[in-house]
Amino acid sequence: MPIVLHNSERNWTASCRFSQMINNAQLFGKYVVDFEYALVSVNTLTESKISSSNTLIDNIFLADRKRTRQEWTDGIAELMHRIRAMDTNDLNEWITWFSNVIRKLNEDERGELITQLKEGDEKDMCSSFERLLNKEKAEGWKDGRAEGWKDGRAKGKAEDRAEAVIELLEDLGALSDSLKTCIMEQTDLELLKKWHKAAAKATSIEEFEQAVGLVQV
Repeated sequence: MPIVLHNSERNWTASCRFSQMINNAQLFGKYVVDFEYALVSVNTLTESKISSSNTLIDNIFLADRKRTRQEWTDGIAELMHRIRAMDTNDLNEWITWFSNVIRKLNEDERGELITQLKEGDEKDMCSSFERLLNKEKAEGWKDGRAEGWKDGRAKGKAEDRAEAVIELLEDLGALSDSLKTCIMEQTDLELLKKWHKAAAKATSIEEFEQAVGLVQV
């Protein structure tokens, strides 16, 4: 049977009947493919209903409902206790889900978590899991800072190159505001290099525009 698992914070609005998602389905009469799928919307399931059993899917649903780091921290002891009670195959499957969806685990981290879940006391088990979450936060901040620095540096280089193009063109005459804006908004460094060479060779702004394919408005 077809099942749709819905885990967005927004409500599911599409029809659960296939024929109702086809434009002018009535024109095909009995020949149109039609069936109804079962909708499982995680955000409509109460925590008490999910917690009534302790299957792999239950514990994935419980974890998937946690949208913030605070929610993870607040319920970490109960969740870890439930996961620990699962059989080995389900426990490994849950950790695989966590690694694919929440935070990528390397082999050492995965092994440490499994050991803590199987052998560690509850306090150590929860502490180990919190360290994994905190490491993800720190790495995310570090990656974000590095990416931001990289983007900012590239943007600065593009702006410098665009200003150099404008300086060369201003020696040839007055630039329109639209041409200045077009040049300053360009972020492709390779293209700006070509524009810079064209501006250096041009004897007029019109010649530059023709050479690079820009039309002054």
